[in-house]
Amino acid sequence: MIPEMKEVNDLVRKSNEFYNSADHLTYVTYPLVKDLKLVITIVENLQKSLEYGMNAVLLFDRTYKRIGPIPENFSARIEIFKENCMPKYGFSREHLLLLRDLRELVKHRKESPMEFIRQDKYVICSDDYGMKTITMDKIKNYLFQSKSFITKLNNLFKNARVF
Repeated sequence: MIPEMKEVNDLVRKSNEFYNSADHLTYVTYPLVKDLKLVITIVENLQKSLEYGMNAVLLFDRTYKRIGPIPENFSARIEIFKENCMPKYGFSREHLLLLRDLRELVKHRKESPMEFIRQDKYVICSDDYGMKTITMDKIKNYLFQSKSFITKLNNLFKNARVF
């Protein structure tokens, strides 16, 4: 196996691990502990899962010289993914929006001066008094959308005989 394919395998494996972790936290851990602070960990796991998956597809195409060098910048990577990989492999616009939403949510949380829990909602405030709320229903929706991305990713690499 060529070295890049081993790296693609590793990225797909990590993508699946982060997805499985988010799923477990949502449907097993959260119902037991009822701690809404888990939503942040779940969102971060989903975000990492989708980014590792996107990076696996980009590296796969780069290995076979279908795209040029992969930039470090997230915005540039997602544009390459959108233009070259989405139509070819059947990823949907919803997957792209989910990638951006999760990335933005994690970034917003890291830059946030304050966050709190109120009435089954995790609230993240920004400097300009903007607020984002995360609920378990929203998390479950993110998981549902991520599942189709992960399924498509796994089918792509199963068919490409990478595993």
